[in-house]
Amino acid sequence: MSMLTYLLQVSACTAVFYLFYFACLRRLTFFSLNRWYLLLTLMASFGIPLITIPVSSVPQMVIRQPVIYQYYMEQPLQVQAITPTVAEAAPFNWIYLFTNVYYVAAVIFFLHLLVTLVVFWRRSKGQQLLQIGHIKVIKSADSLTNSSFANVVFLNDDELGPEEVRQVLAHELLHVRLMHSADRMVARIAQVVLWFNPFVYCYIRSIEENHEFEVDRIAANDAGKNIYASLLLRLSISANHVLYNSFSKAPLKKRIAMLFNQPSSNMKKIIYVLLLPLAIVSCLAFANVKGKTDEKDKRVSAVGDLRLLGPHPLVIIDEKEYKDDILYTISGRCISSSSISKSGVDKYGEKAKDGVVAILTKRRIILTMTPIEKANLLEIAAIPNGKFYSRLRLKNDDGSEYDEVFFKMPGGGSMSSQLALNEKPALVFGKKIYSEADVNKLEQMIRDQKQTTFGTGSTLHGPQPEFGVDLSGFDNYFFFAQDTVKFRQKIKRTQQQELEYEKAQKKAENFRQTDEYKQKAEQTERVMGKELPYKVVGFGTFGLAGNGSCIKLENNGYVFYMRTSYGQEKQLQNKFKIGDVLNVKVFTAAMGQGEPVQIQPATIVFNGEKIFQLAEADQIPKVPFLFEANKVRFTDGQITSITKYPNGKWKSAVVEVVNGYRIKFNIKPDAPSFEGIESGDHVRFRFIGERKTGSKEYTVNDWVTLTTDIKDYGIKNPELFSKYYEKA
Repeated sequence: MSMLTYLLQVSACTAVFYLFYFACLRRLTFFSLNRWYLLLTLMASFGIPLITIPVSSVPQMVIRQPVIYQYYMEQPLQVQAITPTVAEAAPFNWIYLFTNVYYVAAVIFFLHLLVTLVVFWRRSKGQQLLQIGHIKVIKSADSLTNSSFANVVFLNDDELGPEEVRQVLAHELLHVRLMHSADRMVARIAQVVLWFNPFVYCYIRSIEENHEFEVDRIAANDAGKNIYASLLLRLSISANHVLYNSFSKAPLKKRIAMLFNQPSSNMKKIIYVLLLPLAIVSCLAFANVKGKTDEKDKRVSAVGDLRLLGPHPLVIIDEKEYKDDILYTISGRCISSSSISKSGVDKYGEKAKDGVVAILTKRRIILTMTPIEKANLLEIAAIPNGKFYSRLRLKNDDGSEYDEVFFKMPGGGSMSSQLALNEKPALVFGKKIYSEADVNKLEQMIRDQKQTTFGTGSTLHGPQPEFGVDLSGFDNYFFFAQDTVKFRQKIKRTQQQELEYEKAQKKAENFRQTDEYKQKAEQTERVMGKELPYKVVGFGTFGLAGNGSCIKLENNGYVFYMRTSYGQEKQLQNKFKIGDVLNVKVFTAAMGQGEPVQIQPATIVFNGEKIFQLAEADQIPKVPFLFEANKVRFTDGQITSITKYPNGKWKSAVVEVVNGYRIKFNIKPDAPSFEGIESGDHVRFRFIGERKTGSKEYTVNDWVTLTTDIKDYGIKNPELFSKYYEKA
């Protein structure tokens, strides 16, 4: 339960209880009963929303099945300029505003109460007139008049006769002995918490009035109603003090009228019996009604399959320990990764005897599961354990809908994937595509297999030639295969490969520290993406092409190699002679130690005629972004629609891809500055956690890097970069 929900439920309870008092009890002369009614219902209003009422329900374990994805690397695609569009403003967070306003006001009310108590303590040290048991009578200042609080009575006897002093003192002593100050403190503390609730002020006024009615009735019986009423009239003008019981603070007309009212008939006390059904209705309306199995058997988790663990596993979130109840309240939106281990006693001791759940959040912020997210999990839980295929219509937090397809494998394990509404996925088995109408046949074929590998992915990540089928008509697929090795060693290195990789990385790092590297990097930067004139100065089999043929080109005094022995560039063989001048637009460049920079042409113009066009440089991609092996998305595009905070730092921007896709990313106020990048610049953008907001639009809150140089990571998000990249 959120704090906002709790406070609103408390406010609703105070409204119900006070309206009953106002309608049925305020005119009755049972002042002691009214006092306890007001005090107890005010305190009960804070407790009722915390009550959990168990009801019978069918036990059911709800587990969010993990999603399995397959990612494939693609080469980056060259982009072209796109006209900028108008920037989109980020939605205003009203909940954040209301929460901060509430806390500020609550602190102000608390400080006011604290100051009042300090003032009382200082005044209680004033001139003492007399001591009556544990009660002190203090000479009152003119501004305070006659009042009392706790065990202190403030008495101003300057204009009172002896009999009037006696009556006033008797009145205030009754307040002290009846402990009315405790009621007022409870009411004022409630005001600090519920300062926005008008009914809490009604409670305070009614509690104060009832105190005076109660004391007036007792005091008037001793002094006589007429004499006491005359004294009330004389002292009716007084200061207003929030805590003190002032002799004449309550409205004079009400006090005199109540003083002369006939006592209520004892038969009317039966009205108080109505409090019982009123309390029951309030409990049913505002308490937490949960099934008896909610605490053990029917629990919703976005983490993973917890059925293998004991009842109280050790939970570690961002390297801190939490109670295991958080597994059933944490939202999947904030989880970056999680792991579940059946045993962790060796590492964590006896507290891990029921297993260990380790979770890393995206920004070290724990979010609570939303009602919509919980409803989705409950629908998923309703899928029978043995059901092979299911398709559900679920909701996003913004109310939009999507479909999700689930497969529970006969041999154990499961997979799922989110789809667009009514989207048809490809079900691939044995180099053949099946539709959802064939799931029964597909299930039987899978059951007949002794061992099956399975997975799901998107064709937007690139072609899948290893399946042996054409998936061009589908956006998403599920595959089932017997070969358990084929799909498991794509990016996994053996120990020997790891040693060779580390050796190569060390060699590359040493090269990056040399002057040769810096010089070549400058030349590469100078020519990348630009069309410049190059003079042919030689041919041969040298450079990074190994035994292949290359053309030796010179520009601005520096030598470059352009290979002619691979792929499309083979058509450049024997086309030029030494001394020819070519206008070359560079698509990619590479450099190595002891060798000239190698360039790959995007276009070549010779004698005013375009004689070469690299297919990769001319190709318009079909997808909005690609995936790296570490599952970070990346795309090349143009920066547009930059919005900024008042201090000039970026608030959001859009990366527009050449194929029309737009990826908007939001930036936190404390993020690094994007100096050196302007609207219209071509960039490489890395990110995670995209959310589709239109047919060709995505929104991203978790950006990783942004750079104008594809050879460098550029500006890094310090919260996420180290999670996906490490020093080579």
